[in-house]
Amino acid sequence: MSVRLQFQNLRIEGSSRAGDASWFRVHPPGLAFDVGRGALALAGAEQIFLTHGHLDHALGLPFVLSLKAMQGAAPTRVFCPAGAADGLRQLIEAAEAIEQASYSYELVALEPGGEVKVGRDLHVEAFATDHSVPCLGYHLVRARRQLKDEYRGLPAPELAGLRTGGNEIEDETQELWVTYCGDTGVGVFDLEPRVFESTVLLLECTFFDEASRGRGRQFKHLHLSDIAARVSRFQNRDLVLHHASWRYEKQEMRDRIERQLAGLVPRVHLMME
Repeated sequence: MSVRLQFQNLRIEGSSRAGDASWFRVHPPGLAFDVGRGALALAGAEQIFLTHGHLDHALGLPFVLSLKAMQGAAPTRVFCPAGAADGLRQLIEAAEAIEQASYSYELVALEPGGEVKVGRDLHVEAFATDHSVPCLGYHLVRARRQLKDEYRGLPAPELAGLRTGGNEIEDETQELWVTYCGDTGVGVFDLEPRVFESTVLLLECTFFDEASRGRGRQFKHLHLSDIAARVSRFQNRDLVLHHASWRYEKQEMRDRIERQLAGLVPRVHLMME
């Protein structure tokens, strides 16, 4: 079962529970971020961005590639941290051997700072997170264009003529549209402070209760108190929490969020069953 969230002209589908499965599909442009244990909704993704090699995030990769092979789909580009590439390639090859099949894919290793163009005005930027194995987060960046002040109000034919003549009549800005942090401890806030600026931030929050504060530090995951300590820094329009432990029911999480994230509550969403 998956959860769907609609944010104006953006739709996010997915499911995420710690130690079980985490996967997301972002529309537009239809990218997949992590693949969990495999989900039919991921079969249409032509580009997949994996945050790390832990199996609750990556085990479904051969399944998705197998589905696409049966459908005769176009080759899939799979991006992953450089430190996970060899292991993921072996996982895929083992599945191909079991199925006696050949999958059509390209596995691309990324380092923090790497960029991938995914649409006319869209690209993905990789950044380092703070986890127990090599792990990346991803910004989906959207180019926004608007007329320069001196050209506003001009009729369309005149603007077209200016463009044809090679005039730069628009300013371009880069919007951090969606940020997905994958698994991370508190170090991500120092490693990549721009996470506080994205329009929609998908942020893991594995632990919620007082007794588990130390587990977050030990296993490089976030505790709700880590977010509460930084409430004033979150400039995001929407904050989507995911990757909670199965020990928490949704209502318990909502109650704790209302108590500890008072200033953020209207902007907080839960991306989990």
